[in-house]
Amino acid sequence: MMAGGRGGRRSRWPLSPAQGLLIGAALYALVTVMAQLSGSVSIWHGASPLDVSGDLVLLLGLAFAVFQAFSKGGNRLVRDHWFMGCAGMLLIGGGEIEHADFWIVIPAWAIAAGLLFRCVLPYLTESLIERLMWAGAAAQITAHVAWIVKDGFLDGPHPGLQWVTESGELVALLAYGLSMVLARLSHLDDHAICHGRLQRWAKTAGTPGSGDPLVRPRICFSYIAQIHQILHSLPIAVAMAQRYPDLEVHIAGSRQNLQFARRLIRERVGPVALHFDQLYRPWSAWTRHRDGAVGSKKRVLRANRLYFSGFDAVVTTERTSLYLRQLCPASLRLIRTKHGAGDRAVAFAPELALFDFLLLPGEKEARRLLELGYAKPGHFVSGIYAKLDWIARQNGERPRLFDNERPTVLYSPHFEESLSSWPLIGRQVLDHFACSTTYNLIFAPHIRLFDAPTPAKYEAFREYRKYPHMHIDLGSDRCVDMTYTLAADIYLGDVSSQVVEFLTRPRPCLFLNPRKVAWQEDLHYRFWHLGPVLTEIDDLEAAIDGALRSHRDFEQRQCDYLRDTLGLVEPGQSGARGAEAIVGYLGKVAAGEG
Repeated sequence: MMAGGRGGRRSRWPLSPAQGLLIGAALYALVTVMAQLSGSVSIWHGASPLDVSGDLVLLLGLAFAVFQAFSKGGNRLVRDHWFMGCAGMLLIGGGEIEHADFWIVIPAWAIAAGLLFRCVLPYLTESLIERLMWAGAAAQITAHVAWIVKDGFLDGPHPGLQWVTESGELVALLAYGLSMVLARLSHLDDHAICHGRLQRWAKTAGTPGSGDPLVRPRICFSYIAQIHQILHSLPIAVAMAQRYPDLEVHIAGSRQNLQFARRLIRERVGPVALHFDQLYRPWSAWTRHRDGAVGSKKRVLRANRLYFSGFDAVVTTERTSLYLRQLCPASLRLIRTKHGAGDRAVAFAPELALFDFLLLPGEKEARRLLELGYAKPGHFVSGIYAKLDWIARQNGERPRLFDNERPTVLYSPHFEESLSSWPLIGRQVLDHFACSTTYNLIFAPHIRLFDAPTPAKYEAFREYRKYPHMHIDLGSDRCVDMTYTLAADIYLGDVSSQVVEFLTRPRPCLFLNPRKVAWQEDLHYRFWHLGPVLTEIDDLEAAIDGALRSHRDFEQRQCDYLRDTLGLVEPGQSGARGAEAIVGYLGKVAAGEG
């Protein structure tokens, strides 16, 4: 069945004595709150039940943090965070012992809360821990606002505000303490310091009942970029979970990406034994910085470094994840699968040599990477374009988007401003089709061109809504699931690799070159030999007519290009081939050959 929740399934480990005591303290505190509310008990030895419970929870929380700091001494990342937890609890305790005024205690609590948050920061992939921490912060703020009002602005005892202060501090301590317990129970740190897991897996393979819950290899398919990358590796993750039940396969990403992945699996596959983990996204990743999207992705990777450290391999579709080399143990293997199969220079970037294993679309890319020295035999496999697997299950059905019999043109400009036709002539293309009585138009640019496609961005295209033969989509799911490449009759574009997906069924192509690039001998423009190339669009209608008439001149060339680009693997087989290649590679690593 499909495992839900951020953390997937967790092993049921017995509670340690410290954990049991802290949970017991929570139950005890609940009883004391009820006693205080009922009025049956007012003070115990000069202190209210809430104060007594708070002190008990504080001491147990401190003892637990100290125990964790020393028990995880072999992992500096984990150990240092638990020492922050110790410091936070000590800071709170210092204020309680001194019985200082609120203007001293409240800042001490604020600093302590920051330290406690830092303590559990590596574990925030677990959503409940994050929620508990924020609940504790809310209770702490409520308690201290009541204290400020009572002692700073009002005269007299005001028992109601006193009760709010004491109960708020108790609830905050309980939330912080339980967050630490849940952090321990998450086993994220156990997985992160589990050395030699692959070797032990290889030794016990085929041996039933090995009894070690940590011996199963753990593979993470990471999605920290836009949704267009998900379809390029998700079929591999599904095939791996189906074919290799002795592996633990996780899907990691933002809430939006996980929702998209779950829906794809539900609609196209059905139940699969996968774990879905929502990555913690720090505040710094939400703000825009000079380094843009790459900087935000690095912040997400850094915030989740303990999570990623718990895997034997991370499968990714983008290059920023190479940053994990600096964050995680050297034993972590980084595996790259492509998201697109174009000819641009980015497809042959030097950073590809830093991946441990590559899943490549076809022989064209394999040859080029070998020539450049960015790939080496035994560390890549070609013939994998997993996105086509699930498209093949549509049985070649062609989506129908218009209620007429006109041929449909797909205009799909690239997102990179220095290469794209959109900044120079994009509006002229749309205006041309608005007046066309011959063709329909689907305007579906690369999903990153208008990321994110807000209502304000759609408003800029309002003038085209009145034309029933025009369809504008700035970034929905249909821009990435091949709906439009299957629905169109003619491709109109510039440098986007989406032309490869369009050519899975060879059809007329027309390429736009408003920048007048000298492309004929440039390997990065190899696909421009698959149809006419325009530098001017004054007579776009005639150019489209000509592309239709001359298609036979390019059809065989398109078929040869597609075979070289995507290989000979039949659609529906890439996922299984990719899963087999990854498992085979990890087996070699376990044997000391990788």
